[in-house]
Amino acid sequence: MKKRLLVGLATALFLVSVANEAVATATSITNGVGALGYTIGTPEAVPFTLEGNGSDDNILYVWDEVQNFTLTEDLFVNRVADPSASYVGGGPGNYFITAGTVVASHYVQWDPSSFTRVQATLNFDSAIFAFITNDVNLGNSDYLGLPGIDYGNFGLRGLESGDTTNFNGGSVDIDWLANSPGDWTRLITAVSPGAAPVPEPATLSLLGMGLAGLAYRSKKRITK
Repeated sequence: MKKRLLVGLATALFLVSVANEAVATATSITNGVGALGYTIGTPEAVPFTLEGNGSDDNILYVWDEVQNFTLTEDLFVNRVADPSASYVGGGPGNYFITAGTVVASHYVQWDPSSFTRVQATLNFDSAIFAFITNDVNLGNSDYLGLPGIDYGNFGLRGLESGDTTNFNGGSVDIDWLANSPGDWTRLITAVSPGAAPVPEPATLSLLGMGLAGLAYRSKKRITK
């Protein structure tokens, strides 16, 4: 029994450690026009808090969030690459990625100091599923955020109706015009071959039970 417990505990710890070693899956930003810089990575060292109009640096940022996560509930999105795909439910104004789909999440930030248009091609190592672009859906999907970042609760985070997102497999062409508080979106892709999977809730439960069981057995031995 003790041997099985230790094996299960070791397996859970291994899966958690692997999941924390994901590599970048946002691969590049090309064809950039309008920004002072184009960065794969966060605007500050983690941990930090996002603030509306807090950067004003005219740099377009893309960073990876939770990767290869199996959705336990429907994920509501705003713009989808393929409305007829099997993993897409709902319709215009109410699209969602269905529960059970494995997704990788990424954040895109454009926070200029004044009204400025940015154009660029964002490239990833897997097919793009959708963009999340309004306050409600962004707030409800912050559980996919990068650990250590407080995504804040400021309004007007998403895109305006005139901002375009043209999908092409693992790339998307954007043309966004923003001022205060900037354009903030979450981009959802398919399984990333460059990232490790996030443990299922059952695996995390196994880890918790394993730790608790090991602690109990140790305490019992000491008592004897």
